[in-house]
Amino acid sequence: MGHEGNHAEASTMPGSPKLTPRQKQMLELASIELSDNEIAARLNLSPRSIRFQLERIFRMFGVRNQSEAIAMWMNSKRRAARPADECPYPKPFPANFEECPGYQALHVVTLDQRSRPAGRIWTCRHLEGRLMAKTRHRWYGACALGDTVGRKRWAERTGPRRLRTLNHLLHELAPLTGSFAQRLWELKGDQARALEQKKDPKPATLLMETLAGRFMADIEAFLDRRRHLLEQHQLAIDECLNLARRQIDRVLDQGSSAEWDNRFDVLMRLPEDAGSASLSNSRESAIQAAR
Repeated sequence: MGHEGNHAEASTMPGSPKLTPRQKQMLELASIELSDNEIAARLNLSPRSIRFQLERIFRMFGVRNQSEAIAMWMNSKRRAARPADECPYPKPFPANFEECPGYQALHVVTLDQRSRPAGRIWTCRHLEGRLMAKTRHRWYGACALGDTVGRKRWAERTGPRRLRTLNHLLHELAPLTGSFAQRLWELKGDQARALEQKKDPKPATLLMETLAGRFMADIEAFLDRRRHLLEQHQLAIDECLNLARRQIDRVLDQGSSAEWDNRFDVLMRLPEDAGSASLSNSRESAIQAAR
């Protein structure tokens, strides 16, 4: 009787000792401060059997006493119990990532401690930070679409081909939009400094206008070459160009902020934002359906 449970299926939790189901029960009961005799009575074992198993657990964990073993066990449990809506993929996402059916690519800038662009990464529009249940400071990367079933359901409703097309277009345009947004931000800083120092801001403004003119010509040519594909997936070229012009005009305005903000983010995401309205509506429907 003293060794029953030794041959039961062991835990395969990565990074933790392999405990049998019986050993897990013992630690669970020990964690609520039951004595060896009380644990033995609950599990229909002898107290000697309990002590033998607990000593084995101490050796497996590399600890000297029961309280240390319980602490390690509770730690491993917390690591293992992950939320169902947690995004299971490594981040940042690699370029042209396609493993997740609901992946909606988002090209974003990482900012340093002074809120200046430090690099560019790929993330997902559905990824958001959420607090772990019953905690105040433990965050995880959650998927707004829910679990695996929710992601598949949303992708089927939205159209897998349309999603892939939009993601591919975003990746194709990323070198152009990313470098443009970065350079525009730098020139905006020059314009702002000139105004602060009571100097003429026109040189910086003219450079911004020239840069913007080249960018609009390049992006229009790019979208025109893919007109058939865009129309096939209900992505309007004019809407995309108008969106770009609006953001550029907001940056050119001498009274506007020189900090990196949503204006530059939107320019980096073209043509994604131009086609995001229906995708966002579809996402909201999926989220409501999951509740």
